[in-house]
Amino acid sequence: MTSFTDEDILQLDHRYAQEGVPFHARPFRAAVDLLKDQFVLGLHQNPAIEDISHAYARLVPEVNYSWPGMGTGLAAAVDQVKKITIAVGYGQFAMTPHQGLGFDNHEVWSRWCRGDRMIAARSCFAWADAFDLVYSIDDLQHQVDKETLTLWGQAASNLEDVANTLVNTYNSSSIIQPICLTAELAIKGTLKHLGVSEKDRRGLGHKHEVLANRLIAECPHRDDQHLLVIAKKLPDYVNTRYQGAGLTRLEVIDLALGVQFIAASALRRVSTRDLALQLEQDVWPGPRP
Repeated sequence: MTSFTDEDILQLDHRYAQEGVPFHARPFRAAVDLLKDQFVLGLHQNPAIEDISHAYARLVPEVNYSWPGMGTGLAAAVDQVKKITIAVGYGQFAMTPHQGLGFDNHEVWSRWCRGDRMIAARSCFAWADAFDLVYSIDDLQHQVDKETLTLWGQAASNLEDVANTLVNTYNSSSIIQPICLTAELAIKGTLKHLGVSEKDRRGLGHKHEVLANRLIAECPHRDDQHLLVIAKKLPDYVNTRYQGAGLTRLEVIDLALGVQFIAASALRRVSTRDLALQLEQDVWPGPRP
């Protein structure tokens, strides 16, 4: 039986921090490092693995709530924002909207939606957009060049920053920049994948409506009408660096959900993922609001 102390775990945690190991992965790494040849998973799993995990969570609580899943998105009920952690799925799997959104059951989700079918429908499509974005990037990661993958990855990272800020902070004026970048980087990544030259992409600048029109010209999609409406609403990226956007929290949330849609739409055009289409074809929620 391997024994360990709190000091052993804290020393390992310091090393993992220096190595850049994410919080959620550290208990498993600690079990491997502490148990060495006694580390066994499966039917005859060493019970000390669970002991180490519990001790690690007691000392470093972040390991329990920082699991990134496949990626991050957001949904909203009025000005309440919920962070969506997209689950890791293997093979064929079925998931209901409340599960995808991270609610324990349908009733809890319904209460969060305030019994409003429109809020529920919008949250379903928010989940679908986050799902399509994250899984499309994962599907295509070995089929695209490094620059394209970097652009898409940065779009997803900016969206995560937006979600974390809106969930944890009421004042949301500081996230206009990552909101704008989420849309711009996702579109430019898809344009790169579609063969648009670097010179042409640079010429598009930061103007979202111009970017949206070029994406539509290169690869038309059923999302085009929605895409243009949202792109026209986005504030000027350069001006907001210094002047702010003067938006209410509700308006910022609307833009955040909008760029989540834009990023998902940019990826749906070049991947096989389209959970949004399944929702649009169902009796409910039906066509996107």
